Amino acid sequence: MRVALTGAHGFTGRFVSAALEQAGATPVALQVDLRDEAAVDAAVGATMFDRLIHLAGHAFVGATDWRSFYAVNQLGTLNLLDAVARHRPGARCVLASSAQVYGQGAEGLIREDAPTRPANHYAVSKRAMELGAELWRQRLELVVTRPFNYTGVGQPDQYLIPKIVAHYRRAAGTIELGNTWVRRDFGDVRSVAEAYAGLALAATVPPVVNIATGTVSSIDDILAALGAISGHRLDVTVNPDFVRADDVAVLGGDATLLRATLPSWRPRALADTLRWMYEADETT
Repeated sequence: MRVALTGAHGFTGRFVSAALEQAGATPVALQVDLRDEAAVDAAVGATMFDRLIHLAGHAFVGATDWRSFYAVNQLGTLNLLDAVARHRPGARCVLASSAQVYGQGAEGLIREDAPTRPANHYAVSKRAMELGAELWRQRLELVVTRPFNYTGVGQPDQYLIPKIVAHYRRAAGTIELGNTWVRRDFGDVRSVAEAYAGLALAATVPPVVNIATGTVSSIDDILAALGAISGHRLDVTVNPDFVRADDVAVLGGDATLLRATLPSWRPRALADTLRWMYEADETT
């Protein structure tokens, strides 16, 4: 089984490539500017593959260049699906959307049938991608995935958990954070990669599926775990600019459907993820 992979050299893609190889498949990097319709068509036509995992996109929600969210995440994905439908009709395409499409009003462990209320350009672009992709569902086997928060070695420090881990690694005295009591679903990129590989290779798959652990932890829990791992005490200063007044107490993903689809899949414990990140070789 040859599985084409966009974003193969990104944070998630490197682990998905490894997971595919571990599962006996051959990952094939599909590198192209998704905004260039002709280039996408040529790249897809020149690449031999059976199935596709589409990870490439404009991801950081704090980015101010909002137009690129739509150019890459929405229109770029539709360029890709159109090319695959022409050159590999009927192929399974696993698409990386985001749990952020659930948006405002979501609370607890969210199921796939929950309402979608995206609240920022990144989330809107992902929901628009989902809706647009439906127009190719009769020509392709589509699996829309909605991953919740996940982290791991190699994720930039602009993201919350790598930022916290970096403070512990250098034994910083203080860190500025927002609400530390809120509880969220934090996955491990290695487990997420195994889920992507599993969804690409499984016999049957659902049209939409969360990639989540089904459990939640607070930032306070993460601070306590890293304190135990490192033996270092980090003082937290609450920065009002980081505080969201409307933060919900608990927000995570219901992983029931994912577990039913991939019965052997299990998420790693957050404590194991934090230790892996804290002890990682900085050159990794």
